[in-house]
Amino acid sequence: MEFSLSNALVVAKDAAVRAGRILDEMLLTASVREKGPKDLVTDADIAAQKEIESVLLTAFPDHVFIGEESGLELGAHGLADEPSTREEGPWTWVVDPLDGTANYVHRLPNFAVSIALVRGDTVWIGVVYDPISRELFSAVRGEGADLNGAAIRASGCHRMEDAMVAVSFPPEVHRDSPEVEQFLNVLEQSQSIRRLGSAALNLCYVAAGRLDAYWANRLKPWDVAAGALIVEEAGAVLSNLCGDQTTIWRGEYLAVASLELQQLMIQALGT
Repeated sequence: MEFSLSNALVVAKDAAVRAGRILDEMLLTASVREKGPKDLVTDADIAAQKEIESVLLTAFPDHVFIGEESGLELGAHGLADEPSTREEGPWTWVVDPLDGTANYVHRLPNFAVSIALVRGDTVWIGVVYDPISRELFSAVRGEGADLNGAAIRASGCHRMEDAMVAVSFPPEVHRDSPEVEQFLNVLEQSQSIRRLGSAALNLCYVAAGRLDAYWANRLKPWDVAAGALIVEEAGAVLSNLCGDQTTIWRGEYLAVASLELQQLMIQALGT
């Protein structure tokens, strides 16, 4: 297939829906193992990733593919280098075949397929598919974000006391971890706080106005690449926890519905 962003978006959506179908079909039968402490993987993750890789690389065989279950170090393609030393590089698909594996294992319906097309530090396409709700979030850089074809926008919320906020904790978190103190501060100041279990969907929910803010300290590129573009294209503000520019290759993310709320969140997080 001839490469264009519009063609790539069509292929990415197809791959996401196909993978979602696999996740749906294997929901009751998937076997589970631990990759690390409290870090789960199922054979559904593997099957979904194989399907995504096949669809994407059949269409665009000269592209690079990085999936959570590939067993690759991020540096294998020079992608973890500092941005100042990295040139544009190849078109690269960054994929999480099952974001929210713990939810999936427990049959809690909050998990998704995440597919992004990246070049250098720039995400050009983002697709996140929830196979339970059949919600397909997508964005192309500069063209806005949509949900099942209808445009979405962030809520514009600008007061902490009105804000519904979500957080992601890493697999291993202790009572003296900074995430816990941050959680308590935001819990005290916000209207409500949630830990939903899928970074990709959290970002999409900020984009769609269902959440007003979301933060995380230690995420992987495949967790956030697609959602990061979707949330920005929906008019939300994306930064690190200090309010500075971030990229998908770094682990800190703060997505908020407005600049005013961003400053309040930064104060609450104590960064």
